[in-house]
Amino acid sequence: MNQASLYQHANQVQRHDAKLILDEFASTLQWRADGEDALLDVGSGSGNVLMDFVRPLLPAGGQLVGTDISSQMVHYASKQYQREERTSFQVLDIGCERLPEGLGGRFDHVTSFYCLHWVQNLRAALGNIYSLLKPEGGDCLLAFLASNPVYEVYKILKAKEKWSTYMQDVERFISPLHHSLNPGEEFSQLLNDVGFVQHNVEIRNEVFVYEGAKTLKDNVQAICPFLERMPSELHEPFLDDFMEIVISMNLQQGDKNEDQKFLSAYKLVVAYARKTPEFVNNVLLEPPHQKLPKGIN
Repeated sequence: MNQASLYQHANQVQRHDAKLILDEFASTLQWRADGEDALLDVGSGSGNVLMDFVRPLLPAGGQLVGTDISSQMVHYASKQYQREERTSFQVLDIGCERLPEGLGGRFDHVTSFYCLHWVQNLRAALGNIYSLLKPEGGDCLLAFLASNPVYEVYKILKAKEKWSTYMQDVERFISPLHHSLNPGEEFSQLLNDVGFVQHNVEIRNEVFVYEGAKTLKDNVQAICPFLERMPSELHEPFLDDFMEIVISMNLQQGDKNEDQKFLSAYKLVVAYARKTPEFVNNVLLEPPHQKLPKGIN
């Protein structure tokens, strides 16, 4: 997923969900009294979600660090937002065994939107997020896919001989919670395991409507990890096959002669966690460490 300029203009779902979640949790985040909050964002991509929706929440004296595993994304974001004060971007693999020197224990907040479903070792990622926060405390706000129909499309494409060469490791790019019977409980346990003392996890059932085939194709092209492995002349045939499978799964409304729309019903993990016990109980939807009510997962 290294096509930064394309991603900058084709991440409607990511922008939609990030804005809603940040609007909801803006007053829940533990902002410092002195206004000198340090915030690190995991998986910032091209940077527009971070700068449009996270940056305005940060106090004027705050420091912002955007990170991504892709050096191309980091380069693009650094250039795009080079005039922004107290803002920097750097490469970070949040699933790494050891954080880069100088990052551990530096931040009051960690945010991440539409990134953690790319990380197979969620325990390692959450351990690193915990370590990024200051020893005296801090919090994190995380949102990522538990499941999405695109994963089933990928598996069907992999079974086709003409695409299998490029998709042998397809499971690497499917959310580690996609097959979970109870993703909310599983993720809650991981938060407990790495040391977060209070947290809330929701699994939200969402539907996003793509207006037209081109909109859906552009989104797929921006995030599909397999296209960059193929010769460019195969991109359009791959996207055509992708669309055929989507239609066969009855995920579209209308036809080519009408205003065709494509429906993506997905499950989104939304998690808020604090490193230390000092917090206002009523900001959580449930008491810490208890199972979510039936029906939420």
